[in-house]
Amino acid sequence: MEIFFDFKMRYIEERSSVINPIEDYNSLLKSKKKLRIKLGVDPTAPDVTLGWYSVIRALKKFQEYGHDVILILGEFTAKVGDPSGKSETRNVLDEASINENSEGVLPVIKSILHDDNLEVVSNKDWLSKLSINDMMNLASSTTLAQMLEREDFSKRYESNNPISLLEFFYPLYQGYDSVAVKSDIEIGGNDQLWNLMLGREIQKFYGLEPQVAITFPLLIGTDGKKKMSQSYDNFISITDTPENIFGKVMSITDETMWDYFLMLTDLEINEINEYKSNVENKKENPFTLKKLLGDLIITELFNKEKAINASNSFENITVNKNMPDEIKEISIKNDVELHIPKFLVENGLIKSNSEGRRLISSGAFKINEEKYENLDINSKNLINKTIQVGKRKFIRIIKK
Repeated sequence: MEIFFDFKMRYIEERSSVINPIEDYNSLLKSKKKLRIKLGVDPTAPDVTLGWYSVIRALKKFQEYGHDVILILGEFTAKVGDPSGKSETRNVLDEASINENSEGVLPVIKSILHDDNLEVVSNKDWLSKLSINDMMNLASSTTLAQMLEREDFSKRYESNNPISLLEFFYPLYQGYDSVAVKSDIEIGGNDQLWNLMLGREIQKFYGLEPQVAITFPLLIGTDGKKKMSQSYDNFISITDTPENIFGKVMSITDETMWDYFLMLTDLEINEINEYKSNVENKKENPFTLKKLLGDLIITELFNKEKAINASNSFENITVNKNMPDEIKEISIKNDVELHIPKFLVENGLIKSNSEGRRLISSGAFKINEEKYENLDINSKNLINKTIQVGKRKFIRIIKK
C-alpha cells in the first residue's frame, strides 16, 4: 500500500502550521500503515462555515491518500463548550439545541467526505457512560499545573476571571475521545494544539501509542479581525447561495486572503507566494485575485457555471450598482402589520430574527434603495416595491 505516503502528502505538510512531534510523524511515514485520522466537531451552531470546511477538506485529503477518517460529533463536549481562546466562562448548551445543530451540520459534512473510509461517531456514546470511578481515573491523568500551562487558562487565572471546573474537563474529554477511537493523528485549527497534545498524554496514560497533532491556520472572518465563527457573526456558510458566498469572499481583507488561498484551494504554495509577491510589488491587483479566489471556491463547492454566474452577479450588483436581472416576487396581503425580521425569516432571506434586527439597525435593509430602520411596517408600504436585504438579496413585493 505504497500510496499511503507518497509525494501527495506534501499538501498536508505544506499547509499545516504544526506537525507535532515531528519525530513521531516521520515514524508514521515510515510505517506505511493505514492510519486513523481524527477530527472532532462540536455542533454548537447550525451552519458549516468556510472555516470548518478548510479543515474538513484537509481531512478529505487523508481519505484520498487511503487512510481511515473518524469524524467525532461532539454532542457531549458541546454541552461544555471548548474554552480555547475564550476569556470568560462559556454557557452550557442544552441538548435540544445540540441535536438541532447536529441535524443541520452532519449531512453537510458527510456530503464533503468520502463514504468508503469514513466513520461518523458521537462522543456521547462513550463520555455519557463514564462512571464516577472512570471520571476520577480520567481526572488523575492530568495535574492542575498542566492545565494552567495553557495560555488562555493562565491569563484568566492571573486576571482573576473565573474558570469553571467543567472547562478543565473539556480537554480531558477531547483527549479521551482519542483513546476511544484509537487515533493515530488528530487534526484541527492551530488554536487546538494544546488540546491535541494533551490527547497524546491521555492516550499514553491509558496505554496507547500517542497520536500526532497536526494543526492548520485559522481563517479570519469577514470582519478582518477575529477567527471565523458563527458566534461572532463574521462567517461564510458553505450552504449559502453561490452569489452570497462569492460576495462575502470579495469582502475579506487583502491580508487574510492568503490563508484562504492556502486552506480553500489546491494551488501550489509557490504559486500562492508568487501572487502575494506580485501584490506587494504592485504588479497584481488584490481585487483581481479575490475574484480568482471566489471562482475557485464556488467551483469546488458547486460547479464552474455557478462560479461564473456568481462573479457576473457580483460585478452587476456590487460593482456597477445595478439591480439583478431577475428578482423573486413575494405576494402579501394589503394593510396588515408586519414584523420585518419575522417576515424575512419566513421568506428564507435570513436565518433568525436576531440577524434581521442587526441588518435593520446597521442600515442594510432598504425599500426602493432607501434605508428603513424600524422593525415593523404596514404591508401597504411595501406593495409594488423592491426590498434589499444586505448587499445581494432582493425581493419584489406584490399584492396578494
